[in-house]
Amino acid sequence: MDEVITRIVEIESQCSVDIEHAQLEYAKNIEDHKRILEERKTREFAKIIAAENTRLTQSIEEAKRQTEATSAAFRKDSESLFQDPVLNETIKEDIISILLMDQER
Repeated sequence: MDEVITRIVEIESQCSVDIEHAQLEYAKNIEDHKRILEERKTREFAKIIAAENTRLTQSIEEAKRQTEATSAAFRKDSESLFQDPVLNETIKEDIISILLMDQER
């Protein structure tokens, strides 16, 4: 009978060791998996940020191009406006007529 009890205690002790070992192994596996997921999350965030930075840079460059094109068109229109002798003469006549009307009052 003592041998049976001793054997049961040994088996119970071995099972406890096996359970503890399995728990430690599962805990290690869970921690490894968490670490892998955190690394993946960090990489994915970095990819998203890089893509957004690229998109933002492209948008800024496109806005600069559009602004430069608009400014160039405005400068060209402004320059051609003052180079038109007929328009200049018309503007002078309008200014003179406004000044004369002001003096008549």
